[in-house]
Amino acid sequence: MTSYAPNQRLPRAERGDFPSGQEGIWDRVVETRRLDFMPNMFAVMGQSPEALRAVAAVGEHVRWHSALDNDLREMVICTVSRAVGNVYEWDHHIRKVPARFRETVGTPAIEAEPAPVGPALRLCRLVASGEDVDDALVADLRAALGDAGLVDLVVMIGYYQLLGSFCAVLGIEVEPTVARVPFNG
Repeated sequence: MTSYAPNQRLPRAERGDFPSGQEGIWDRVVETRRLDFMPNMFAVMGQSPEALRAVAAVGEHVRWHSALDNDLREMVICTVSRAVGNVYEWDHHIRKVPARFRETVGTPAIEAEPAPVGPALRLCRLVASGEDVDDALVADLRAALGDAGLVDLVVMIGYYQLLGSFCAVLGIEVEPTVARVPFNG
């Protein structure tokens, strides 16, 4: 993974910068994330409204409509973010991870947890680190999550890898209102 740029390389787009008729893209992101502001990462992505629409739609699925439960989704986000060095997503999500897992999420230690947590987070680390995934792990995850759950997990890993690249290359700055939390390990 590329190093995180030390400074943000593109400015935020604002809702008023969107071409006429595309403001709904901005509104959809804010609405589906249940926020009263546009996160900096999505605001920068808004420099290309159609890219924002496409990426945010995948994120909407993996965050709100996938077969994975909320705790596992948050741990997946943090595990992938840790593996690819995405400080933006890590800082936004680490406090949403159940307290008992906050010190080990993103490290191999959490992989000792029973299914689906341990195997799912092992898959996250392996994929996000570019390592091979064996048939036994896939079989364990199919048994624990079902086929739809396994697909959602793999899509979610890819989505957060995409966001990791986006944030690293463009140096997306964490909003001043979000506390910085160092990576585990």
